[in-house]
Order: sequence, then C-alpha cells, then structure tokens
Amino acid sequence: MRDDRIDILRFIGLSMIILAHVDPPGLLFQLRNFDVPLMVLVSAMSFSLSYKADEPYPAYVWKRIKRLVFPVWCFLTVYFLAIAAFNPGSDELDSTTVITSYGLLEGIGYVWIIRVFLLVALISPLLFRWHQNTISNSRHFTLLALSFLIYEALRYCSLPYIQPGAGELVSAVLLYLIAYGLIFAIGLRISRLSSRQLYTLALLSLGICLLAGGWLFLLHGEFTPTQSLKYPPSVYYFSYAVFVSVLLWTYSAYIDRYIERLKLKPLVLFIARNSIWVYLWHIPVIKTVNTHYLVKYLIAFSVAVTITYAQVKLVGHGLNHVKSDACRKNIKMIFTG
Repeated sequence: MRDDRIDILRFIGLSMIILAHVDPPGLLFQLRNFDVPLMVLVSAMSFSLSYKADEPYPAYVWKRIKRLVFPVWCFLTVYFLAIAAFNPGSDELDSTTVITSYGLLEGIGYVWIIRVFLLVALISPLLFRWHQNTISNSRHFTLLALSFLIYEALRYCSLPYIQPGAGELVSAVLLYLIAYGLIFAIGLRISRLSSRQLYTLALLSLGICLLAGGWLFLLHGEFTPTQSLKYPPSVYYFSYAVFVSVLLWTYSAYIDRYIERLKLKPLVLFIARNSIWVYLWHIPVIKTVNTHYLVKYLIAFSVAVTITYAQVKLVGHGLNHVKSDACRKNIKMIFTG
C-alpha cells in the first residue's frame, strides 16, 4: 500500500537534504532545516502502511539491511574504485575513511543519514506495537514529551564525553537511536490526527522552538541556528523540524493537487520511490562541481535523477533474464526503490 502524499513529502525531504549540501545562504539553510526529521516521520507513516506484524524479527531486520545498507555498500564500492582509477592520490582512499564510510560513520560524509534510518528500523516493530497498544493520543504524546525531556537531559549531560573514540561512537548509536526513534513514534501517530490536532501539534512544536531559541538568544546574544544543535540532535532542532513537517502533512493534499496540475507527479513519485539511489548519486556530483549554489543544486539533482533513472531501467531490463524469483526480488530491492 502506498499513499502519494507520503511519497510527495519524501520527495520534499530529499530535495531539502540535497539543497543543504550545496551550501545555500544562511536564511535558506535554516528554512530547509527540517529535512532529516521529515524523512524519519515519512518512513514511520510508510511503515504503518506496510509492516506485517507476523513477520519474524530476524527476517524483517535482514530485509531492512538489504534495502538500506547494501545499496550504500554497492555505491561506495563503485565510488572508491572510481577514485582509485582517476585520482589515486585522494585522501578519501585513506583506510580510516574507507572503513568508517562502510560503517556508516563519518567517512566520505553524507552516509550518516543511512545509519539513522537503520537504527530506527531496528526498533520500529517495538515502537509500532507501543503505538498500537496506546489508544489515547493524549497519553501517546504525553509519554513522548516526557521521553524528549529525559533525552534532552541525557544529551546535555553527555556532551563533555562525546570525544573521538568510544564516546563519539556511543553518541552516534545511542543518542541518535533514542532521538530519531522518538521522531519515528510521532510519525506513526500523525496520520490518525484530525486537522485540529495537527495544528495543535504544530503550534506546540513552534512554541518549544521559540522558547528554546529565545533562551539561546539571551544566553549568546545572537540567533542560534537549529543546525548548531543537530549533532547530536537536540529538542530545539527537532521542534522546528516537527513544526514544518506537520504543516506539510496537513497541507499535503493541496501540495499533491498542485504537483499534479504542473504535470510533475510522475517525476516526483519516481524520485521519492528511488530516493536512496538519488541521494547516493548526488554525492559525487556535489563533491566535484563548484559553482553558484543554485546551479550546483540543479546539476546535482538532475544528474542524480538521470543516473538513477538509467539504473532502474537497466535493472528492469536485466531482471527479465534472471530466472530465480528470490534473486530478482533481491536485485530489485537493492538497486531500485
């Protein structure tokens, strides 16, 4: 089951992530700084439509690894082989960079988001069961609010210990797992909310953002971008992201109709349903193209989509020659959306 509105929001989230990577001006960079939480919220909404509660957990995890990790490893293999062939003296061929890239840590950069999706996927069935068993929306969000407060205290107390090595690794796993797991839990409930409840959630998120931003302004004497408290993510960072994301979902039907009127819906849905490969292919483009951010954005996006389209078509043609159903399914899962 698919909901076009979910895919449209996934397209918006991906578009904003790529925009961040071309270094737009400060105000624009702030305005688009809802992208990763939006992608997690969207994955939660999609999960609630597709998850089979009777699926064994090991089989579920293996499927998520194939869908999330294997594409990245395939891409990285091509990426490093290309660098070795055309720029053998590159610092990116350093063993630490290569290993941490495959480990979804720092590495070449940009792959940390896949780590977030994988970590959240590991606890998604548990969060889904809690979501189903918690009928009351007020109870659901009250528990989430308390959890965010506890998380923020944990994040703040752990900051002095987030140093290169074990501390950084623990933060990259534990803090991100908790933080984005809570965002996922919000996403599981969003589609159940009425318009009034969605507006309430959006306004509460905006209020938290303004309060936190005001306190930071009094503390530092200047506006603190939400990006400054993104690694590890803070409630201040999330509050702005949830505010924008909830508004986007509230008006998603209008956005859907507008995209349809512009005759862009097939393209938008293709990009959304192949988002991981569009994301991966944009990485080498932004690393090699140096020009005005708008031009760079258009080049990165269009090249990534073009390569992904060619890849999907090639894979689709090649699958006609594969006899094994299981093999066809795995190839499609890894190399297409």
